[in-house]
Amino acid sequence: MKNLIALGLGLALGIVMTLGACSRSDTFNGYVPLPANGWPADSLATFVANITDASRPYDIAIQLRNQSNYRYSNLWLFVDIIGPDGTQMRDTLECQLANPDGSWIGGGWGSLYSLQCPYRLGTRFAAEGNYTFRLGHGMRHATLQGIHSIGLRIDTAEN
Repeated sequence: MKNLIALGLGLALGIVMTLGACSRSDTFNGYVPLPANGWPADSLATFVANITDASRPYDIAIQLRNQSNYRYSNLWLFVDIIGPDGTQMRDTLECQLANPDGSWIGGGWGSLYSLQCPYRLGTRFAAEGNYTFRLGHGMRHATLQGIHSIGLRIDTAEN
């Protein structure tokens, strides 16, 4: 009986290790909580990611947590990227948060929903070093209600 238990534990450990080896490694993953009384348009969420291998492609995603009281089906974002040499670029990104029928796209529980919005897939950084990402909302209201937190995730791209 002890041998069967040991064999079962060994198989389980092997499966976990195999699955872990197949998963993508995240280079950066972080969230910034937003003020409970709303996200001011002039308030930027800032992330600094250290890219150690510029020869590899990366997938970049914006992570969002919205509350069920968010009034819109989408979220417009301004994304600023500042490279290690000071080079700056700005993108505008639309993230869909709800389906046309009003149901939230992200998974959730209670009144909080989470989703990942793809931003740049298979992108290559120009050089190694620290990249600063600044995210701000581009919605019409000066203070946006219902966005709980915003995040940035950078993974090595699957080949």
